[in-house]
Amino acid sequence: MLLDPDTAGHAAAGHPESPERLRAIAVAIAADPRLAALPRAAPTPVDPAHLLLVHRPDHIRRVEAASRAGGAWLDPDTYCAPDSFTVARRACGAAVMGMEAVAAGRARTAIALVRPPGHHAGPDQAMGFCLFNNLAVAVRVGQRRLGLGRVAIVDIDVHHGNGTQDVFYEDPTVLYCSLHQLPHYPGTGRAGETGAGAGAGTTLNCPLPPGSGPAAWLGAFETRVLPAVERFRPELVAVHAGYDAHVADPLAELRLTTDSYRTIASRLAAVAQATADGRMVWTLEGGYDLQALADSVAATLRVLAFS
Repeated sequence: MLLDPDTAGHAAAGHPESPERLRAIAVAIAADPRLAALPRAAPTPVDPAHLLLVHRPDHIRRVEAASRAGGAWLDPDTYCAPDSFTVARRACGAAVMGMEAVAAGRARTAIALVRPPGHHAGPDQAMGFCLFNNLAVAVRVGQRRLGLGRVAIVDIDVHHGNGTQDVFYEDPTVLYCSLHQLPHYPGTGRAGETGAGAGAGTTLNCPLPPGSGPAAWLGAFETRVLPAVERFRPELVAVHAGYDAHVADPLAELRLTTDSYRTIASRLAAVAQATADGRMVWTLEGGYDLQALADSVAATLRVLAFS
């Protein structure tokens, strides 16, 4: 478990993507002696060369310049504060550290509980609260530096991970699967978006209408996503762990429960065991009701650590 102890320098007044998100998670972990005893590490900043495996140099320079200048809004939803570049590099570094630990056999599963999130960030664009694509960078490090071949990414955030899709859309070595609300931000992720070129057929989008509850979500997960992962036979399963499809979340209109996330974690662990010797890397994405987020992350950790 990688948990950044200090993200206060990446904040904007009134913004839902706030330091309180990780504080709520930390409180939930501390309240459960078993979770509090889990091995943990503080993340270190990502190697700039690793960022370049996904992001273009101009994008990295824009984020750094905005941060050094005292902060700026990079789009109507995405802010950069004076310490955002440092915090974002640690978030990305945590994902890479998790990948390194799993690839080296030091851990079977790693989870990076960090912010800002990442799955909207593309090669040359920050958006949707995301500065760098933490999980995409970790996957590329796994493939280019650590000897991994095929990787399956499962995105359970309520928003479509357009940045991750863009990174891997033409790559046959990465399966990207997303379950998300549509219509909703960012407007991508239609069922007809299935990959291109050599990557044709390695993108699977499962859009769900507003109001969908556990039966519809888990139905698509069980009948479409898990079989696709099984057929792909990945060497590692990576998870964009967004918790904003929770019924309590203020930014979306799906109706999952904390128990839903417990089930999701259990099924992902089972498919990873069947296809990838249990190897998984999770990174935190959305989740903006603090209690629902904390409860759902704690439920996930109990499954991953003790089931």
